Amino acid sequence: MTAALLIGLCQAPTAHAAASFPRIDASGFQLVSGDTFATYGDRVTALEQKPGLTPVGVTEVLAAANRTGRALCHSTYLTAALNPKGFCWQDGEDDDENVWIPQGVTGSGDAGGGRRVVAASWHNANDTAIRVSFVDLTTYKYRHVLLVEPTSDGNFTAIAGHGHGMFWSGNKLVVATSGSVLRVFDLSHIWRTDTSTGEVGLGADGKYHALWHAFALPQIGAYWYAGGGCANTTGTKPCFASLGIDHSGSGSFVAAEHTTRGGGRIVRWPLDEAAGLPRAVDGVVQAVEAFDSPVWGMQGAVSYEGKFVITGVCPEYADNIGDGVDYPSCLHRGVGGSSTTVWTKAPRNTENLSYWPATNELWLLSEQLRERVVAHIPWS
Repeated sequence: MTAALLIGLCQAPTAHAAASFPRIDASGFQLVSGDTFATYGDRVTALEQKPGLTPVGVTEVLAAANRTGRALCHSTYLTAALNPKGFCWQDGEDDDENVWIPQGVTGSGDAGGGRRVVAASWHNANDTAIRVSFVDLTTYKYRHVLLVEPTSDGNFTAIAGHGHGMFWSGNKLVVATSGSVLRVFDLSHIWRTDTSTGEVGLGADGKYHALWHAFALPQIGAYWYAGGGCANTTGTKPCFASLGIDHSGSGSFVAAEHTTRGGGRIVRWPLDEAAGLPRAVDGVVQAVEAFDSPVWGMQGAVSYEGKFVITGVCPEYADNIGDGVDYPSCLHRGVGGSSTTVWTKAPRNTENLSYWPATNELWLLSEQLRERVVAHIPWS
């Protein structure tokens, strides 16, 4: 580590003027799920009659962990007084290569307690597959699980997309696999698969495979905008670049759009925490509220009791956008409907956030090659 870097880590974040964080109209933001839960439910039930696809849970996945993370081994750029803790991925492909790239973060603090576990989503280099890692925070041992879609012909296939963000509520994992679709998975229905080939589904050898992964997690439902599609900053279909549960109030989650130069929207959606799913009335999930974010390069957002933390570009680097250099991210905090200010620098290319109120831990995940960290700091 260079002396200049050490000095930068020890300096307090530069003060910046508050930026307006106004409330906007959310009345037109609506999601539907159609008959997906019935359709995929029937397909999952049928597949679980097949030899070898008896469902298991996260406990069994962790018991078969085959990789081990390391205590924080890269710079986080977070203010030292926040005493950041966390881990790096196992040395090798997970940290050093872009075969898979991490995006979303959630964990047991969202799910409702129990064994301390972090879950992270990754997309592969060409966005043809998404996986989720389950990490035991006691040992940092972990295992990757491939997300799959049961098909109408009694098989399953890999799910394409970016794995933008996700949340874990009860037994449900909700993943923003593309800009306009939230896919739902049941963590009590994970399938063991053969690791000998890169096939997905039933292979020529009569065994089920999941792109060399030992486990596959099948989709059980989905939510999307009626008619499909989404558009950043405009219209009534805000894109999903991140997801984060708000554990205050009657239950909700927030989703943020990614934009280069501000104007991305942060939308609050109702959450039925008992079911672990977006709360629908007459088949429609109606957004609760929305805000116009001033944060440039917004990647992730999470809220609690009206307060937000947002990750994006640091104001001092705003003029450098597009110059090909990866600068540290910043965490911005503020109050919805009022304003935001910069809180602290953060790891380069910080993606998603998750707040666990029972332990007062704000978790973050970064995707920067050879600097990937999953870290937590106090919320306040």
